[in-house]
Amino acid sequence: MKMNLLKRKETLIFVAIVSLITILSACEDSGSKRGVADTDSKADTDSEVIKSSDATVQKDNLCANLDLTLDRQPTTIMLVIDHSASMDLQLGDNDTRWSVVVSTLMGTVNDPASGLVWALESQVNFGIVLFTAKRNDEPSCPMLSTVAPSINNGGEIATIFKSDDETYKGASPVPEGINAAVKILGEMSKQSKKVILLATDGDPQTCDNMAVLNDAASQAATVKAVQSAYDEDISTFVVGLCDEGDDDASKYLQQVANAGVGLSPTGSDKAEFHQGLTENSLAEAITKVITTESRSCIYELDGTGIAEGKETSGTVSLDGVSLEFNNEENGWRLKSTSEFELLGTACSDIQIGEHHLEADFPCESIITID
Repeated sequence: MKMNLLKRKETLIFVAIVSLITILSACEDSGSKRGVADTDSKADTDSEVIKSSDATVQKDNLCANLDLTLDRQPTTIMLVIDHSASMDLQLGDNDTRWSVVVSTLMGTVNDPASGLVWALESQVNFGIVLFTAKRNDEPSCPMLSTVAPSINNGGEIATIFKSDDETYKGASPVPEGINAAVKILGEMSKQSKKVILLATDGDPQTCDNMAVLNDAASQAATVKAVQSAYDEDISTFVVGLCDEGDDDASKYLQQVANAGVGLSPTGSDKAEFHQGLTENSLAEAITKVITTESRSCIYELDGTGIAEGKETSGTVSLDGVSLEFNNEENGWRLKSTSEFELLGTACSDIQIGEHHLEADFPCESIITID
């Protein structure tokens, strides 16, 4: 405390000394600062605050008075949607591929609330990239309509769809669409689980080659773009809108799906590849990806963090069971100084039902984040 002791009355000196002794004693006695909560995490309610067990102490003092609060950070889902001419192909009796994608995400005129974006916008950072290009017009490529991810973003995303210009539906530069999404995600300031939902019909081009169908080079460029996204800790989940019996498109999209979760594109292990062959299966595929991936296991230490090299000095426990640091099967890891992520079984378990999540670190491990 900055004060001129020589100019203070003896009474104030006495009070200051007693206060200092009390603070130091509290830190020595407690030994640690703890963030605790009983959570009720459901698939449709993924946000809660884990509050300090010592809420009565003032926050403007020393270690024992820091408020270690854990906030669940929402997942970020970038909708990367093919806007090419083939998206207008018929799907079922009454709908097109495009109309089913739009109605699944944004609902219908009579029932907008049925759209997934509206239903989950308060819990998920939604963003979007619509990609296309005018055929035989390389300078127009790529033509992108984008909205950066944010909570409560339904209105801006709806505006993108409402301003849809049919005349711009042309080629399908998938790699450029993915790269644009990765760039936007890389500009986010806070850590988050980052996911790309790629909805495409399985016949990509690039801006360098928009005239060739079933182009192996464009397919390879798409796989490479998805692998690069994964290297940036961004997973990609594929919803394919290719025709039934189109084995070449299905094979290519399976490679993209593999690359999206870190598997070998041509390996024997197969990632789940969501195929929308009908109105219902397309809607179900999009719904499954978004509802599954919207679950978050990243928490922020509000206003505080863990000092470098002190990660193993404390504990993070779920329902009274201590979780091991950097254990991928059932543990936790630091995403940044002030953010940690539950891993494996711990992440799965906390999604449903009531749970008790606790962070407990010694005073010397805790730092203040400006």
